[in-house]
Amino acid sequence: MPPSGTKPEQPSPGRAAARERQRRADELLGLFAWHQDAPLVARALRLTLDELQAELDDLGIRRKAFRLVRGAPGDVPRASQLPGATGGPRVRRRIHAAEPATTVEPPPEPSSRPAGPSPSAASDVAAQATRLRTLLGGVGPRRRALAKELGSAGRPLSTAVLLARFRAAGLERELGQRERDLVRALFARHRGGERKVAEDLDLSLDELRGLVRERGLAREIEAMRERYRGEARKAAWPGAQLANLALRRGWLEDLGVHAELSRLAAELAAPVWEKARRSKDPVRALRRELRIGPAEARFLADVLSRSTGP
Repeated sequence: MPPSGTKPEQPSPGRAAARERQRRADELLGLFAWHQDAPLVARALRLTLDELQAELDDLGIRRKAFRLVRGAPGDVPRASQLPGATGGPRVRRRIHAAEPATTVEPPPEPSSRPAGPSPSAASDVAAQATRLRTLLGGVGPRRRALAKELGSAGRPLSTAVLLARFRAAGLERELGQRERDLVRALFARHRGGERKVAEDLDLSLDELRGLVRERGLAREIEAMRERYRGEARKAAWPGAQLANLALRRGWLEDLGVHAELSRLAAELAAPVWEKARRSKDPVRALRRELRIGPAEARFLADVLSRSTGP
């Protein structure tokens, strides 16, 4: 027991974190040694491939893990005794004298690892990879278009089969990177509008959101949409603000700020409306007072008449 007045030594947080990282690294390497396939390891851990690769990079074992996938067992973690477990007595091994050499050769030991792919299978995989890469260059990483091109007439491939084809050809990572680049570019082109991006990719909104989550872009895309919401809120009053409301209604509704900006416009234009509504042509009066276009004036008059009544 420790002497009175002293506290037992506690492990430092840094050492505990290091031991936890080492335990996690050993667990991942063991899964790679068992499955020898990155998608199977990701499925066993219920992670996406991007999340698994990010964790491998964080632990610094990405090269070791993929060496195991390519068939290099030298990086499998060595079995070691658990801390605190008591081992048995040491075994004394007897040293036997070397037996004289005989001319009889031992039979070859059966290999535990299956034979590598035949040359014909390897050439088929290479031809498939070449075809898929050419199709990617022509059609782009658009799942619906790829499924139609690779399927039969009137029967496009399902998403699961399509991804399996790219995985079998060793192009899953390339497809994922191209999909991420395309989704980013389309959201930037359409200023964060989901409906326009889904229409461009020939996907439903649910399918687009699933693709964004699958490729690990949910936070990035939401941050981009929030930036465009901020730009819409900061647009200059009255010209730019009313132009967005009157001419870009679909975009503002997609971002979820159309109703908010309409209420704000009604509050800001209320004093001008009190004077314009008594004139013979309220729309022309709004145009003259606010110096805005006809479409903006008609929109504003409609909003104000509904909010204030006759």
